[in-house]
Amino acid sequence: MSRRAWTMPVLLVMAALLVSCGGSPRQTINLGWPPPPNQPRVKYVGTLYGSRDLKRSFFGKVRDFLFGGSPEEVIGKPYGVARGRDGKLYLADTSRKGVLVYDLRAGTADFFNDLGRFGTLQEPVYIALDRKGRVYVSDTKLARIAVFNPDHSFSHFIGEKGDFVAPVGMAFDNNEERLYVVDTRGHKVVVFDRDGHKLFSFGKRGDEKGEFYYPVTVRVSRGDTVYVVDSFHFAVQAFSPDGTFLFSFGPIKAGGSKMARPRDIAIDSEDHLYITDANRNHVQVWSSQGKLLMTFGQFGSAPGEFRLPAGICILNDTIYVADSINRRVQLFRYLG
Repeated sequence: MSRRAWTMPVLLVMAALLVSCGGSPRQTINLGWPPPPNQPRVKYVGTLYGSRDLKRSFFGKVRDFLFGGSPEEVIGKPYGVARGRDGKLYLADTSRKGVLVYDLRAGTADFFNDLGRFGTLQEPVYIALDRKGRVYVSDTKLARIAVFNPDHSFSHFIGEKGDFVAPVGMAFDNNEERLYVVDTRGHKVVVFDRDGHKLFSFGKRGDEKGEFYYPVTVRVSRGDTVYVVDSFHFAVQAFSPDGTFLFSFGPIKAGGSKMARPRDIAIDSEDHLYITDANRNHVQVWSSQGKLLMTFGQFGSAPGEFRLPAGICILNDTIYVADSINRRVQLFRYLG
């Protein structure tokens, strides 16, 4: 009998076994914030610990059954997180010293950190994506931004010697004409064009408006407001695209801040700002003008709880939070 003749019957038998032996769907956890009797604005969706949590396609499961699946890619200590429109979720994993990729549509996973003749990533912290599928990874030990092609092969570095002391959070403007990079130990934001040429920088160490004290990350709104998370000022400062100071919220000088250890910022479809706080182990939701609206999460390891939340990103109002000490990513949904 030819190989083709017996392959289909075997596949059908294996498919039947997979269906009959498959586990029941996971129990739905109903968590929402603010809690009842208030109308929830944010709900818990799920948790990702590794590639085993991905939903594999039917034929992918059959192939795994017949030929063996790929080794599991487990999250070590996630920090920066970015979600592409192609369904891929990227995590900067500081303990594994590389980038984990989870394809949420295909149910597959990958890992990369190779820099070719330059070695490997050493201390990856934040991630940004462009529309061409390229991946930008800030590495504080290398003091460079590593750019990877869509196939995850290394392309080039952004930043010359002296441009950064310790690059961390990054963000593109809406047209991807500019890349904003926060230099936390340089207490400034460095701006590059789409080809990686330095345009200008703004900010310096200080306690006045427009000055920073260990800024950590940046995000650009649909209206081109540049929000910089200024960690040791316990504040967020807003700028125009050219770096002109607009306003801030949270005190620039210590005392009375609602933020204790802000780590990252993301923006939903209605321009609400979501800020992870690694000290208070929750996510704060602010208006675009700096009014605190609500928080969600608390210290712990149960669903909806955090231990040192770090990176956050939002795509189509699905919220992804890197829960670093719990070694997972939690998913939430903004309900409007």
